[in-house]
Amino acid sequence: MMKSRIRFSTFLVTALSTILFLLLRGSFQSSSEISNGSKSPSPIVSAEHLIRREENKVALPFGSQISHQLSKPASKVEEQRAALAERAFPNTLTYEKALCNGRRYWALIQAGNPNPPHVTQKEFDESGWTLNEGYPKIIDDDLKGPIAQLGISTDPAGLYRVAAQQFSPFTNQNGQPKDDPSGGQYLQDYIPASGTIIAAENISPLQNLITYFRDSGQPPATAEQMRDLLPPLNRWSDIVWFVWAQKSGGDDRAGGLRYIFRDNIINNDTKGVIDQVFHIPSYSFDLPWPGKTFDIASEDDGKALLGTPHGAGIAWMMADHRDVLGPRGLKVTCFTGDGFFKPGTQYFMLFELTRGG
Repeated sequence: MMKSRIRFSTFLVTALSTILFLLLRGSFQSSSEISNGSKSPSPIVSAEHLIRREENKVALPFGSQISHQLSKPASKVEEQRAALAERAFPNTLTYEKALCNGRRYWALIQAGNPNPPHVTQKEFDESGWTLNEGYPKIIDDDLKGPIAQLGISTDPAGLYRVAAQQFSPFTNQNGQPKDDPSGGQYLQDYIPASGTIIAAENISPLQNLITYFRDSGQPPATAEQMRDLLPPLNRWSDIVWFVWAQKSGGDDRAGGLRYIFRDNIINNDTKGVIDQVFHIPSYSFDLPWPGKTFDIASEDDGKALLGTPHGAGIAWMMADHRDVLGPRGLKVTCFTGDGFFKPGTQYFMLFELTRGG
């Protein structure tokens, strides 16, 4: 019964957030927002290409040259992975591409971002973000066992469930006021005493705009139009670190970050890579806690998991705040819990930041 209530609560929160977003958007469909307005229009790119490029944005400005050329499948394992990718979800990220991403992300983590963002309250406000702390503090049943085994306290006094919501007008990167919010929302549980973040429900501004364009039947947006419609602050890593540092009592204490749970994963790219790592058909992963753990520094499977959409934000967070976190190792554990419709079908990931690089 508790399981059903938790799942129903998640669906209800999503539905209400979507309704509120649609009400706030108002005149988003106006032609002035859709028109490029330039004499030489930018090349049209698909929404899927835009989001993939954003997720994989790992250029290293400090000159590191990383080879990620992969040979054609040679072993039985590689052939099996290639075959599974062919049968996976539409547009699913392949193991090989995720591995390329993960190698670059790991190099970025080790080197650190030489120009990291330092988000201020003013920037947060001007980007149209607000914090909603009115959600009930309910931990997913499937995470209660892992959390208890790791010694993480879920005492409500030290647990902060915070939704960062981009539901307000904002000033875009060109300094122009925009009345239509993106509707993005990042909902996490923050437990500073044990260095824990539980990523509960995350819809990025970019993903929400892509969904809006697709569902409204409008033509694909150009990259320039997307930048015009997005707030300057829009990435999970920037927003979540900003809240984490606040709840931890400042950047100096935020360095205690250790565990990041990815709860209730529904992204097909991430799920597809997990299935390929375990050499199984789509949607068939079933491995309850303690699941299986991969060391990202030494295992290609670990790097492939880091190269998924659910690993990208963590990589950027670690690279952007290496000065606070220090040199860290990184492990990822994959496990399953009871899905809403069928036991053992819900995907979870746990990223553990270990001491020493």
